[in-house]
Amino acid sequence: MRVSLCLMAIACFIAGACAGKLPSFIKPCAASDPNLDQCIASVITGAGPKFAQGIPELGIKPLDPADLGKVVVKNPALNVIFEDTVVTGLAGFRLNNFKINVEKGKVLLDFTANVTLKAHYEMDGQVLILPIKGSGQTKIKITNLNIVIRYTYKTVDGYWTITDHKDTYKMDNAHFKFTNLFGGNKELADTTIKFLNENSLIIMQEIAPPAIDQIISSCVLEVRKLFKEIPAEELLAQ
Repeated sequence: MRVSLCLMAIACFIAGACAGKLPSFIKPCAASDPNLDQCIASVITGAGPKFAQGIPELGIKPLDPADLGKVVVKNPALNVIFEDTVVTGLAGFRLNNFKINVEKGKVLLDFTANVTLKAHYEMDGQVLILPIKGSGQTKIKITNLNIVIRYTYKTVDGYWTITDHKDTYKMDNAHFKFTNLFGGNKELADTTIKFLNENSLIIMQEIAPPAIDQIISSCVLEVRKLFKEIPAEELLAQ
């Protein structure tokens, strides 16, 4: 639900939201446009990077960089805490596909971005067969993070409400850097980081979900501000 709310709001906002408050860099589309999908896709591509910088006049905070604060990864084998977590790169997204069916209230949004997570970390446990422990700085680069969202929506009391959604994500690769693994033991640290990078997609199955969930939570906070102000009839020009 949170992914759908976030991206629904962004897509609809840049498609024609906020009558009377529309920033100059956003050109609204009309629901009657026979090429509505292409119109919205063009607006998303053009206005999305600026939207990600934040819109102070609407109380929308930046999504790039996204300040996530504390992110906790906890499972039976591995505990990781990220503090002062910052994610960059969302503004450089590439839109792969966008479709909207206004009559049925259905939307598909497919985009890809290269993102980087930086944080202070504390880690203790085991990754696959390898014990791991450390406390220091980390930098995780994710290549081609692809997110696809399909959702339905309806109008309730004049405002849009998401009724159902399906969200998937995948990535091509990830690259890890951790300082001060094993108390600064360089030999152990180099061996471990090499192992992590050689098995990055498997490792990200353990680490990525909480971090992505935190990104979504930050986004939803800004979306709620938008939905609180803008009625459904202004989200897409009729």
